Amino acid sequence: MDKPAFFKTSLGVVGAFISWVVGGLGLAFSILLGLMLLDYATGLMAGYVRKELSSRIGIAGLIRKTYIIILVGCVYMIEISVLKSNGVIGDGVVIAYSVIEFLSIVENGGKLGVPLGPLKNIIAAIKGKTEEGK
Repeated sequence: MDKPAFFKTSLGVVGAFISWVVGGLGLAFSILLGLMLLDYATGLMAGYVRKELSSRIGIAGLIRKTYIIILVGCVYMIEISVLKSNGVIGDGVVIAYSVIEFLSIVENGGKLGVPLGPLKNIIAAIKGKTEEGK
């Protein structure tokens, strides 16, 4: 099997497995996956620009993101099978992680030298930090 075909097949298998674990790739989960991809990409960009690019840090980031996907899958499975709910709690967990991913993307922009303006203060407030306390 040539490399492109192997890549496509592998991606399809992984996507099908994730879809099965979380009960279908709903909009919230799809957005989380997209934000995770963007966060990883902007993290690589920030590491490159700051000359701090490290495969160890990159792999650790992928492991954390994989764990989040596993955790979300477990929440969905428990919610649907035990609580007999329709995925509202799982969607809430996904939205919370989506906010975290978005904040990380914005922080990576700051590391790249992108002017953040008022976003910087909003992020500081969300994280419970103040500019005076730094």
